[in-house]
Amino acid sequence: MTNRKKKSRNLVLLSVKPAKTVEEFVDHWRAYYQYGDSERYSLNIKARKFTPTNLRELYRWKNGMTLEGSGTKEKSLEKKIASKTRKINQFKLAKRVDQDTFNNEFANISAVWRIFLLHIIKPRVYPMYDQHVHRAYLFIHGKDWSGIHNKISNEKKLQFYFEHYYPFVKQLNYSNLKSLDEALFAFGQYLNIKKQGVNLWK
Repeated sequence: MTNRKKKSRNLVLLSVKPAKTVEEFVDHWRAYYQYGDSERYSLNIKARKFTPTNLRELYRWKNGMTLEGSGTKEKSLEKKIASKTRKINQFKLAKRVDQDTFNNEFANISAVWRIFLLHIIKPRVYPMYDQHVHRAYLFIHGKDWSGIHNKISNEKKLQFYFEHYYPFVKQLNYSNLKSLDEALFAFGQYLNIKKQGVNLWK
């Protein structure tokens, strides 16, 4: 007869409590980060100057799958991003990115893809953006996060990123932006599972 009281190393509990520091928050939530094919990102983000292949690979990572078979996204990637590799490298090699010039140059790209492009140009300056980090930010600031899965316009996403999320991340002054992103992404995913909107600290 199996001893039901026998301890199992595979049975774990997620204990949620206020983090004392940003470092504690990142260390805790990064452990739950899962996105897949991280090598595709890490290998291509290191390029001093991007090739069209680097850009394709990074966007395929961001998309969570290969873009072949997704005709619209593949054509958009080629026309709006890969074809502008030279211009992207000019931004990449510059000391800083003029946000107005950047936004004008890539005005026809969706908000999430445009912000990702800004991130890969300056990965130590600009964080990534998606619904999960948006949700995490709202929760951290005591705002209603329960409806973040609903559709938000590109204009609203860009406004949120540049006016709220980017300044927030900059203020945290955390040394490893990718690690911070992974922690916020994982936390936002967790909140999405807990859509009931209850007080998680109870």
